[in-house]
Amino acid sequence: MEIAEFEERRRFVEQACGDDEELKERLRELIDNYFRAGSFLESPAAGFANTIDLTVSPEGPGTMVGPYKLLQQIGEGGMGTVYMAEQTQPVQRKVALKLMRSGLDSRQVLARFEAERQALALMDHPNIAKVLDAGSTSTEPGRDSGRPYFVMELVKGVPITRYCDEHRLSPRERLELFVPVCQAVQHAHQKGIIHRDLKPTNVLVCLYDDKPVPKVIDFGLAKAAGVKLTDRTLFTEFGSIVGTLEYMSPEQAQLNQLDIDTRSDIYSLGVLLYELLTGTTPLRRERFQDTAVLEVLRQIREDEPQRPSVRLSTSKALPSVAANRGLQPGELSGLIRGEIDWIVMKALEKDRNRRYETANELALDVERFLGNELVQACPPSAWYRLYKFGRRNRGAVLAGCLLLLALLAGIAGTTAGLLQARASAKAERLALVEARAKQKLAEDAIAAEEARFALARRLADEMIQIAEDETAEGRGQDRKSVV
Repeated sequence: MEIAEFEERRRFVEQACGDDEELKERLRELIDNYFRAGSFLESPAAGFANTIDLTVSPEGPGTMVGPYKLLQQIGEGGMGTVYMAEQTQPVQRKVALKLMRSGLDSRQVLARFEAERQALALMDHPNIAKVLDAGSTSTEPGRDSGRPYFVMELVKGVPITRYCDEHRLSPRERLELFVPVCQAVQHAHQKGIIHRDLKPTNVLVCLYDDKPVPKVIDFGLAKAAGVKLTDRTLFTEFGSIVGTLEYMSPEQAQLNQLDIDTRSDIYSLGVLLYELLTGTTPLRRERFQDTAVLEVLRQIREDEPQRPSVRLSTSKALPSVAANRGLQPGELSGLIRGEIDWIVMKALEKDRNRRYETANELALDVERFLGNELVQACPPSAWYRLYKFGRRNRGAVLAGCLLLLALLAGIAGTTAGLLQARASAKAERLALVEARAKQKLAEDAIAAEEARFALARRLADEMIQIAEDETAEGRGQDRKSVV
């Protein structure tokens, strides 16, 4: 019983029993009953339940409860014990009888027990265990009334994950088996019932006419959504946690579970589908060992799960997981990658507003994949992934943002100084060009003046020369006249 993994338990039984098939079958049945014992009305998570003193139940095999003879105990949970019983009248048949345990007659426990009985009575679906009868045991000494019980059809099945592994169903066959589970949950939701504890041991597979039929059982933690289940007060206590940690939705992991709706079951269906495909739950059980309950609840609320294809590609158990699905390791990872990843991750969104609105939407998307049609689920956008990364790593992102702001401020200051220096250099260059232009103008003006002066001087020299020539010529004529 200490072996957690199903495959390891199966190998141990094979080795221990050798060729004794009868012993193998009996041991498998005993182990199955052991692990199913907590599937009916499981008690709250450790650390959140009050201790209740239980008295020894007088009922046992051979005891008559109304018209039902108890044959053997097949399950036991926090508030109820389940027996296989034989109905003697008006018809003879084997049934499952759930009887509230002796000593658990508090108002809350009684209300939850009666709520389950009423919830099952409201539903009529081929994939939900039917309620056949209800009543109370004979009055016991010191009690005003007997203990309530109800009778369901006897589901002779095994957990859906075990059935799929034992029969080595392919991923496609597993998806086909998963669809009616969604339809059963949808039926419960339409009747105003939220299961709140969907997991493999509460989804049993039976053979009818050699065809596997999944049956959803154990509405012991069911919550009413808009219908009155019982005349007794039924509510979730502040600070109480109900459900199974590995399959619990983020809103169930809140200390105040008053705000639970049908989308909580959508998340649990996503976990179940994840396990059917990969052999493990998104948050592995070993992570919960030696971990405080509040830390586990924080992980459920905040830690993003790996995509199924990524989990498979990084798992050491990939060869055995692929073998249980009749595929090669690389073939299995490639088949899951893409649309199946998208469908599973949409069901596992931490923000319930981003999940499938109904179980039927999830079933339809799976059927679209099986029919090679376009699925509604799609990978998240880059902006959304960035937003989620920031939410997961607030401290690191804040430090990075501050560092980026400091870097940007430094760059801005350096750029401003550079631009100012460039502007100053440009102004200086313009001033220098302007000064040079003025100097050239002055030099040109001086040159022009010098040229004009030289021209005037040359003209003056020419005029003086002409005058001297004329004077000399006049003196020569005067001499001739004298002669």
